[in-house]
Amino acid sequence: MNIAVVDDDQELAALICLWLEQAGHVCQAFHEAEDFRRAILDNRNFDIVLLDWVMPGLDGEQLLHWLRRQPVGNLAVIFVTARDTEDDMVRILNQGADDYLVKPVSQRALLARVGAVARRLPGRQNGGRLRIGPYDIDVAARRIRRGDEPVRLTDKEFELAHFLFRNLGRLLTREQILASVWGYEADVNTRTIDTHISRIRKKLQLVPEQGWRLASVYHQGYRLEQVAGSG
Repeated sequence: MNIAVVDDDQELAALICLWLEQAGHVCQAFHEAEDFRRAILDNRNFDIVLLDWVMPGLDGEQLLHWLRRQPVGNLAVIFVTARDTEDDMVRILNQGADDYLVKPVSQRALLARVGAVARRLPGRQNGGRLRIGPYDIDVAARRIRRGDEPVRLTDKEFELAHFLFRNLGRLLTREQILASVWGYEADVNTRTIDTHISRIRKKLQLVPEQGWRLASVYHQGYRLEQVAGSG
């Protein structure tokens, strides 16, 4: 899993990252919520964020509210905080956090909670693979299979499909897609996105008859969603 730790206690953040890396995860520490927010806006992808509550500037609760309005796919939020009242925990869980740990936290407890949350993530990645419905996306090999059949995609078609599946159910603007897949190359325009969307819709059979909808949202962007009847 790709995990972010957002905590102004630099020593604790480094220790938590060490625990996570020893357990086979990839970890990056941020010491201000605003730095993590900028990383999200720069299209950095994380599976889980471990989030402190009390920080200078933007606090953990404010960052949680902001995250839940962003196209960040299935990003899970675990609070790791010294605030230990039941009212605090209930308040944050009701606002969209996935779990809540009270400091000081042990290595075993933290890894167990991270593992439990990871198992609940739709389409969670294991060893560079993303599995959603009939689709098996091998991120390292840059290949997609639909059931037992490999699907031939260009590099950009693969990157676009991967980005859409990572953000399943969320509205993605053309600007976000352009930034993530093409990096705002000067010779690329939104018509290129529309063409690639049409191609992967056909190649991957992302149509309601197969239980999927890759829909254009007028003047906004695209949304990939699973509908009744998909595998």
